[in-house]
Amino acid sequence: LVEHVDDIERAKREDKLAIVFHIQGTNPVNYDINMISTYYQLGIRHMLMAYNLRNAVGDGCKERTDEGLSRFGVQLIEEMNRVGMVVDCTHTGHRTSMDTMEVSKAPVVFSHSNPKALKEHPRNIADDQIKACAETGGVMGINGVGIFLGDNDNSTETQIQHVDYLVQMVGPNHVGFALDLMFDALNSSPSAWNPPAEGDVPWPDIKYVQPEQMPAFTEGLLQKGYKDTDVANILGGNWLRIAKEVWK
Repeated sequence: LVEHVDDIERAKREDKLAIVFHIQGTNPVNYDINMISTYYQLGIRHMLMAYNLRNAVGDGCKERTDEGLSRFGVQLIEEMNRVGMVVDCTHTGHRTSMDTMEVSKAPVVFSHSNPKALKEHPRNIADDQIKACAETGGVMGINGVGIFLGDNDNSTETQIQHVDYLVQMVGPNHVGFALDLMFDALNSSPSAWNPPAEGDVPWPDIKYVQPEQMPAFTEGLLQKGYKDTDVANILGGNWLRIAKEVWK
């Protein structure tokens, strides 16, 4: 269990799996700001603002409205900054995410979001969100979900296209790798918090980029002329930087 950046580096040296917990959506806070420090002490190191639908903080990306950050949301972000919890805008509505990046004094991330310019989907993010995230010093993780990459496309080549789109816009220091893999989708049912978007394939039929594709992903970036250091940062170095800058 990771509590400090040193734990990640030690796990790497010892060839162990390091686990970091997060919460998708701020619902478990339940209007109690004191819960932020409690969750941090329990190992929660980053938290999404809203998971697809509206909550006390603001709107999710699949909500029928696009309202901004609430007063409670401002307080929550300030407390997350204070304790050292990473602010995450994946699954969050456009306006709420833009407000969040304006309020936060620490880097904001989109932990697993792809560019909307390459695939129109409510879960993907627009160019102004991409640029605003980079301006905070944040990182955007390209996921491997077929319906967010293309027409249920889980090819390594398409994932590289999404990475390269971000790199060309904001540079390699603001791009990360984030599969968002649903390992057992057949036996996992979508919740009411995750309504399908128009054109989505049925839940069990969604394709995912697999961990076994990572070597080809790495080689593909190198073949495009990416520097070794940039590839290493995209594969994890940029996330490590965020942890070093934000965690306390």
